[in-house]
Amino acid sequence: MTALKAPKKASPPKDWHPAEVVAQLRMKGYSLRQLSNINGYRNPNSLAKALHQPYPLAEALIAEALGVSASEIWPSRYGPDGKPNRKRGQKALIPASAKPSRLRLVRNPQDGSAE
Repeated sequence: MTALKAPKKASPPKDWHPAEVVAQLRMKGYSLRQLSNINGYRNPNSLAKALHQPYPLAEALIAEALGVSASEIWPSRYGPDGKPNRKRGQKALIPASAKPSRLRLVRNPQDGSAE
């Protein structure tokens, strides 16, 4: 008797590998350092941050240089409508109504006072 196999789920599209992004830039005649300098960044390594973590402005600059959309390079960072799917304004870890820690009161070097 043959067991029925469940259909495989469609795997989500994968982001381009960082080396692939750099290679595509090289093929277009650019480097991340050149793009940083052209776009007025003081740190020449600023755009490299986008290869490993979300950075919308840098992603847009890299995608423009490659002639594709940023959602094509990093589909995990964008929704189906092409807008970033990032959380903005994350909540603080300590609620505002929480009492201050006794350690913070005792060991606060900026306060200058210790109990």
